[in-house]
Amino acid sequence: MTDSTDDYHFAEDYSLAPLIDDCNLLGSLLDDCLKSEVGTELFNKVERIRSLAQCAAQLQSKHDQGASRMLSQRMADELMNMSLDEAMPLTRALGHYLGLTSIAELHHRVRRARAEGKNPKSCDETFERLITEGVDPDDLYHEMTHQTVEIVLTAHPTQVNRRTLQYKHSKIAALLQQHDRPDLIPEERDQVLHDIMREITALWQTDELRRQRPTPVDEARGGLHVVEQSLWAAVPSFLRRLSAALKKHTGRELPLNATPIRFGSWMGGDRDGNPNVTAKTTHHVVALSRWMAADLYLREVDVLRFELSMSQCSDAVWVMATDIMEDNRHRDEVLDAHAEKLHMFTHAQQNDATKLPDGMVLGVRPGAATEVVALTSEASVCVPHELPGQDPEGGSEVNFGDGDSSTAATPREASGGGA
Repeated sequence: MTDSTDDYHFAEDYSLAPLIDDCNLLGSLLDDCLKSEVGTELFNKVERIRSLAQCAAQLQSKHDQGASRMLSQRMADELMNMSLDEAMPLTRALGHYLGLTSIAELHHRVRRARAEGKNPKSCDETFERLITEGVDPDDLYHEMTHQTVEIVLTAHPTQVNRRTLQYKHSKIAALLQQHDRPDLIPEERDQVLHDIMREITALWQTDELRRQRPTPVDEARGGLHVVEQSLWAAVPSFLRRLSAALKKHTGRELPLNATPIRFGSWMGGDRDGNPNVTAKTTHHVVALSRWMAADLYLREVDVLRFELSMSQCSDAVWVMATDIMEDNRHRDEVLDAHAEKLHMFTHAQQNDATKLPDGMVLGVRPGAATEVVALTSEASVCVPHELPGQDPEGGSEVNFGDGDSSTAATPREASGGGA
């Protein structure tokens, strides 16, 4: 057995200069933002508090306890004498400093892993170690293709940061990665810095707190946001790396029908002591999840339309494609017939009423009411007006059964898709 500590490195193995440069860059941009947002006087107080805290920590690390305690007490006295109007911006500023530092640290960790050229915890490294320790490649392939890991998503509001802030943090991290490119010309580098400054300013002007208690549906939207923004791309990427590592060490790829990772969900269905989670809530969340799944698949199909641009195919693929087109044509004909029938009984023109015998009204006949209800029953499901991820903090609802269904947004319209 190899020592697991081989995967760890000492701090002196890496240069911290890039991390320090990123922290200084983000900190200086936040300083510029604070000067324009809160004024020079309050910014000087924030800078003084931060300097006292840094000096006290440095003296503590150098075992100068007396000087450290003196600076800490001076900082405490200044904080206690602050008014609430001054303490709130100070607290927010220090919180944003820490948040930007965390972004820089994560970016530096990724940069360091890329510099090494390999990930010590990757599937490739793990399989290589197992085979070196005597695991048979066939046994390794069998276990990997037959194992199942189920990840259960919950909707409990344990995430402190709002989805809006998470999005802005991701944008800043992406811009920081772009700033590392050595091939940027000065004009492009200035534009990246301008974009980072804009995101930091928007971050400061965004409320960090949820001012309303989230409903179970809002919590479900937060969970689905994770699926859309992270899992939808991360899981296929991981499975491709897993398949490549299996082929390298066992000679066989991961089967197409293999599902080593499955997902479960409590969102909208956890009735353990929550009276707000009702059958209607569960139905709404399921409809929301199905809508998101359909929209995500539709986006992938749109991408495939341009990727699979070949004009020739095998006979088997051609037969499959024609069968699918025929099924779709038949389904469209059925839907058109239902829509025409529904229009006949719900949108009758008044000028045709004079052509009917006395005592009869167009669209009203024995059994007509029952048929209209049957035709509109499926359309009366309450679905979200906004797709998850389009409205950062949740959206409204629209009932397709009330009023004109033509005014309701479709998944393509809500996601910004057009003809």
